[in-house]
Amino acid sequence: MSTRIHEFILMCVARKIRERGYEIVAYQGDFKKISSMSFKLPMKIKRHRPDIIGLSKDESKICIGEAKTAGDLFTKRTNEQFSDYSEVIKNPVSKAELIIGIPRSSENDLISILSNLTIRENPNVTYLCVPEELFPNE
Repeated sequence: MSTRIHEFILMCVARKIRERGYEIVAYQGDFKKISSMSFKLPMKIKRHRPDIIGLSKDESKICIGEAKTAGDLFTKRTNEQFSDYSEVIKNPVSKAELIIGIPRSSENDLISILSNLTIRENPNVTYLCVPEELFPNE
């Protein structure tokens, strides 16, 4: 079960995905807070299901969106997720992009994780730092 903070970060990731020109096609969370549309669950990418998936208008490129709270970053599951997603975005045939939303205070931790996966400098990886001051109360 996700927390209100996770949902808030995920809403920020969803907005970034739409700003990049993708249409959201799958969402794992309470999207009804910002839209009356309903979505199917995202497909698994290797071993894990991302929080959100966007598809380009011409359906040639996908965008994987993932929200992480500070407590999520150093779990085995998160490491596996980022490892799985990195294989997809490194593959030029797949034409995929990854957007990760995190609390601003976790930026250095995420940079370290992305560096270990050798995807920190990958142009298909973007991270969004959300200021904790904007977080809803739990």
